[in-house]
Amino acid sequence: MASDFAVIFDMDGVLVDNFRYHLLAWEKFCERHKKSISADDFLEHVFGGSNADHLNFIFKKQLPEEVIISHSAEKELIYRYLYQDNVQLLPGLRELLVQLKAREIPVAIATSAERANVDFILSQTGTEDYFQAIADASMVSRGKPDPQVFLKAAELLNIAPEKCLVFEDTLKGIDAALKACMKVVGVATTHHKAELTEAHQVITDFTEITADEIINILKQ
Repeated sequence: MASDFAVIFDMDGVLVDNFRYHLLAWEKFCERHKKSISADDFLEHVFGGSNADHLNFIFKKQLPEEVIISHSAEKELIYRYLYQDNVQLLPGLRELLVQLKAREIPVAIATSAERANVDFILSQTGTEDYFQAIADASMVSRGKPDPQVFLKAAELLNIAPEKCLVFEDTLKGIDAALKACMKVVGVATTHHKAELTEAHQVITDFTEITADEIINILKQ
């Protein structure tokens, strides 16, 4: 790869603004299992972490691995069904991916989501060819705010962590990227701009940043 730098995208809330569909899916899942979760609890304790963390929070106990796998698959099937006719990239993202590809800057996804969800989003948006590596939930043992998934993405790209810039929408994700010694641009979908104070820069969507601006941040 020609570049010494790399760009890593979180998926949910970054590639796509899908917060409400995950919330709806968890609500339907909870109805089936006679549990409940509020939007505030979802935002504070659930969104941005791993499904194991989500389920342990919802059930208020540590669940066996086989139960987590089964419940996760059930919830994600609900999510993909609800979201399948509504998937669209954040404004400006496709154009940015084209710019990064033209400059031969390697790009990865680092997400707490299952690989099935990653494949679903990439297929629905036709963006499979823009990403050289994908680090998903199956590749790590600890979810964000642990930096493990970002470090895995950098490893897959063979780029040093300090040469990577991350796009993240959650406080957990920004914390994880900073712990990985990466630069971070906050994407104000899930949180307001004023809440993303730890990021090096904050954008509303990808119309507000270019590949050249990303390179400048990485060189700082």
